[in-house]
Amino acid sequence: MTGDTLGDTLRPVPAPAPMRTPRLVIRCWQAGDAPLLKEAIDSSLTELQQWIPWAITEPSPLESITQRIEKFRRAFDEGRDWPYGIFDASESRVIGGAGLHPRTRPGWLEIGYWIRSSETGQGFATEVAAALADCAFRVHGASGVEIRCDPRNARSAAVPQRLGFSLGATLEGNTFAPDGSARDTQVWVLDSPARAG
Repeated sequence: MTGDTLGDTLRPVPAPAPMRTPRLVIRCWQAGDAPLLKEAIDSSLTELQQWIPWAITEPSPLESITQRIEKFRRAFDEGRDWPYGIFDASESRVIGGAGLHPRTRPGWLEIGYWIRSSETGQGFATEVAAALADCAFRVHGASGVEIRCDPRNARSAAVPQRLGFSLGATLEGNTFAPDGSARDTQVWVLDSPARAG
């Protein structure tokens, strides 16, 4: 992996170690996780389809979920993208999904996350985003991280605010909502503590 792909200031880490927070395990997806992931998605479709374009095509057959996880794993192992599963402490239940994505400005990573409907409102997204921001700075050497969300998704927008992110911009009509309507995007930013210090 070259600096041209990830940005000169990012360290191309093939497989960061699993992260443990007080309540969660955040780790790379594995093939055996497919039934757990399918159950989490299928039980959360009403909410996911409001905000996340990929959810519009759900539910998917188990074989498709397995293939998706294989694709996630390849990207993770090759150091191109880092999709994580969010599990309870026993790793017997999927709480949601998250990721560190090198799709923003050079040297920065974007944090994405979703939480299954039955577990929202308990602070899991904040717990996960905090762990991923730490990983971005400590492991990858990122210059900063972004969280992007629909301004109408108040729960999602509250996460970066709790973690000390600043609202860098609101991009008007720059993308589309799952229903095809134009959607604004809030861009929340957090500089590396090393840069801020």
